[in-house]
Amino acid sequence: FIKNPKNLQSKNGSSKIRPGAGALAMERCFAEVLARANGPWSSETARKSIYSMIYPGHEYTTDLIMRQFDQKNIPGDLRWVHLPPSTFFEAASHYYVSAHRRALAQKTKLLTIPLPLQKEQIFNPTFRSLKRRGEQLINALLLWYEFGARSLIPDLTETKSGDKTFSARNFVQKQSHMKSLEEQSVFTTIFSNDLEVILQEMRSRKLSPSLAADRLESLRVRLNERAIGRRPIPNTLPNHKNVYLGVLALIVLGSAPSAVTVSDAVVMNMAEPVDNTDHIMISKKRLVASLHALNLQTDDFSIRLEDMIDLLWKEAKSGSGHNIRRSDDENDVESDCNEVDIVELGWLKLTLFGVTLNQRSKFCLPCGNPRPAYSEESWVVSSKLKRAKGELVRHDAEKCLLCR
Repeated sequence: FIKNPKNLQSKNGSSKIRPGAGALAMERCFAEVLARANGPWSSETARKSIYSMIYPGHEYTTDLIMRQFDQKNIPGDLRWVHLPPSTFFEAASHYYVSAHRRALAQKTKLLTIPLPLQKEQIFNPTFRSLKRRGEQLINALLLWYEFGARSLIPDLTETKSGDKTFSARNFVQKQSHMKSLEEQSVFTTIFSNDLEVILQEMRSRKLSPSLAADRLESLRVRLNERAIGRRPIPNTLPNHKNVYLGVLALIVLGSAPSAVTVSDAVVMNMAEPVDNTDHIMISKKRLVASLHALNLQTDDFSIRLEDMIDLLWKEAKSGSGHNIRRSDDENDVESDCNEVDIVELGWLKLTLFGVTLNQRSKFCLPCGNPRPAYSEESWVVSSKLKRAKGELVRHDAEKCLLCR
């Protein structure tokens, strides 16, 4: 997330951000991959079992995966203990397979590339960082909708889900698509206790062969659950650091990578750099596509979440006046001229987090690290909710298979 994690503790929603430098620039490029690979055409390719393939420029898979097992190279909240067990075992499995292929005789070595994008998201730390950012943004969105939204969304049964880009039907297709990818794994890891229970029931003839097959097939799904459940404390505002991370999530997942200079932007057909990050243009469609690609929208919740994002854009748009624009290219497959897609970051963070439009210039050294400033008219102040640094942890040592 940041070069020096200690510096993150002093960050807040008004802190300066350089999204075009360092790790943030790389994350925005990875998000660009997701946006291009998961456009409106992705549901059609999912039905045909066609995968988006990743072709790295060099054969470095084994070395990169090996580095992950030294957790000093990984940010604190992305280490193995904070992830589902299936992520660790998938990374270990892929490392063993790639190391095996590269250890063959000189003229018989096999490449470990290309790989499906969906598998790359599992064991690539940068893609996992994007997913973590998406989770933080969803938490902020849910809190804003509960206490800060000026209007409510109709009940799910009244929502026209058929008009949505990612409907529940498309979600089922994506899940079956992911299942076919899991079936390609060389190794399958399960909890020994779960397997032992099924074996005992089969030996005692309490379990029919067909039911046993269904139970065995569902065992690996259990490893997709985090061993320790964590969630924000209800009815509390995020601390200043999490507000900063939420703003970063909007930038990384919702804006295209920008060029270094204006002339580069013209030549390379990229977004122009801005002096004030409040002027970064955030695309609603790109944000929704990124969350969808990261598998952060599930079943009916995906419809409600997309509706919340629509509502956020409408309320930010109502306060931004003319600082909105439509997609310029009417022939772009990712554009829709019937609705406003792009809103400036400053208005979004004012609506979502209550942060005032006072982003300091990076050249103003006395104002380089301003104190957090929240609008007196925002829901953050009027709700009178307290800020909390901690989170709720759910873990039962008697039921946890790792602790018993």
